[in-house]
Amino acid sequence: MKVHKSLDLVHPCYNPHLHWAQDLGHYYGQLVKILPKELPIAVYVVNDGSSKGINEQDIQFLTAEIPHFHFIDLPKNLGKGGALREAIKQTTSEIIIYTDADYPYKLENAREMYRKLDEENVDIVVGVRDEHYYDQLPLARKIFSLSLKVMNYLFFPRLKVKDTQSGLKGFNQKGKVIFLKTQISAFLFDMEFLVMASNQKDIRLDWIYVQVREGIQFSSMKFKTILTELFNFGSILVRRMINL
Repeated sequence: MKVHKSLDLVHPCYNPHLHWAQDLGHYYGQLVKILPKELPIAVYVVNDGSSKGINEQDIQFLTAEIPHFHFIDLPKNLGKGGALREAIKQTTSEIIIYTDADYPYKLENAREMYRKLDEENVDIVVGVRDEHYYDQLPLARKIFSLSLKVMNYLFFPRLKVKDTQSGLKGFNQKGKVIFLKTQISAFLFDMEFLVMASNQKDIRLDWIYVQVREGIQFSSMKFKTILTELFNFGSILVRRMINL
């Protein structure tokens, strides 16, 4: 019988919606059903300094619902990238997959990501959003996402995956080492990670198409956030040029 590689699921969480813990427990249970039987799975939830939405009853529920559950409570907000780094430092499994706590993508996407990392000769697997994904985004977020893809083609030709911002990514221990070297705390930590990985010849990177599950509502993107991410884009570009 094939021995499958162990899996850690990591979920950043910030001011979550009502009943978020019950939703996470539900989608975790559905995902386990479509993954290989007897697969060792641990779940890490990192609270990124939330001011509301998380209470002791939520953590008790998840501890009872999920066999190997770990809760990391950050006292202040670090940003999604910073929170994920804090959680991923503590992971121990051979494969790590991270996505938001509300499981915004179809569960089959996570299963295919795990399969590639488990069975194929690959270190990092990236979720790439199809054209239907962008139709569901608020206008400002859609413009920013599509513009970022164009900028990646123009300024980062060696980047192996130009759609860097989907919230579903997975990697093995080699990928983990690179991820923990990222510095950006806001949204573009994903792009920083993939730029660093693409510059290493010994890293094997692959991708899968991902689709949003039904019922997901995307938030709009504030102008201040867009300005911050443009600054982060510039910092990644400067570092790449220095390292050429």
